[in-house]
Amino acid sequence: MKAVLLIFTALLFVGCADTYRYSCQDPKNKNNEECNRPACEADGLCYDTLNGLPPKENKIENDSTGE
Repeated sequence: MKAVLLIFTALLFVGCADTYRYSCQDPKNKNNEECNRPACEADGLCYDTLNGLPPKENKIENDSTGE
């Protein structure tokens, strides 16, 4: 019985592999141009967005001179 359980457990792990749904999720591709802004914004495939990191915001600061 132990042998059957051991074989069954081994078969479950045969199909396991580190795969990513999108290539930009892979940390190896973090510095690729297509995974960084502004190239990735149209597709929504930015490295930070896909991996749950807060996106880098490009804020435009208003001139508060009172005009």
